[in-house]
Amino acid sequence: MKKSINNTFFFICCSLLFIMSDNSVCAQNEAVVTEKQLKLYYVNSNNSLQYLVVQTNLKTGKNIAPNKNVSVQLYLDSNSTTNLIGKFITDAEGKGKAFLPPSLKSVWDASSLHKFIAVPEYGGKEEVSPTEIEITKARITLDTASSDGVRSISVKVERNENDKWVPVKDVELKIGVQRLGGILPAGETATYTTDSSGTAKVDLKKDSLPGDEKGNLLLVAKVEDNEFFGNLIIEKNANWGVPTTIDNTFFNQRTLWTTRFKTPYWLLFMAYSIVIGVWGTLIYLVMQFFRLRKIGRINT
Repeated sequence: MKKSINNTFFFICCSLLFIMSDNSVCAQNEAVVTEKQLKLYYVNSNNSLQYLVVQTNLKTGKNIAPNKNVSVQLYLDSNSTTNLIGKFITDAEGKGKAFLPPSLKSVWDASSLHKFIAVPEYGGKEEVSPTEIEITKARITLDTASSDGVRSISVKVERNENDKWVPVKDVELKIGVQRLGGILPAGETATYTTDSSGTAKVDLKKDSLPGDEKGNLLLVAKVEDNEFFGNLIIEKNANWGVPTTIDNTFFNQRTLWTTRFKTPYWLLFMAYSIVIGVWGTLIYLVMQFFRLRKIGRINT
């Protein structure tokens, strides 16, 4: 009887624990809500090309995934049809890009401070409030100098104030050489800061960098996600690299990565040796089989 009571008590406790854990999981699932995000970025490339980049995401708990096929409308200063920059649908990565059209040049030139507005539509409905960013017009210039074997890069950042360009200090930026993996820092630090004259200067510490056929390197200065100016990019070629020689006979060499007709001899020898060895063994075994069969007939 006592054993039966203990079993019943154990069963009741397990049931209560299961119900409590199930309710806790349900509560957690109800608490996890999918949030729709939209981020807006302004880019000024070489002081001549302005465009906007939109990133749409779906955030579920700590997981963030791109939100594709979202219709986004971009406006300059006000969300009226006359100030429409463009309309697009985000791609598979949740991104979209729109350039400032020539029709808004007068609006752009009228003020030093502008507001960009992104209005998303999910399934034809505005489920998320518009995203806005304010940008002060700015420009970035890059100059090079070479003296006594020392090559230096000078970058200046200026903002527009009452139709005048004023230097900006304490602006963090990257200065270096554009490579396939990103910007290779010109000096020993990854970023640099402008001084009171709006200038940041660095000596190129990287020697013998491979350039193009003429030895040109693409120098880059970049301001990333500045709260006032957005993203500023300037590029300039400099003949400071080592000329790259293109080997046109590369694919005519017998290497592992060329076509089958250019297979290395040692690899052909190994392959044919294996084939000959396998087939030779099979043929030898077949011959031995018929030989044994013939001997068997003679003995009988």
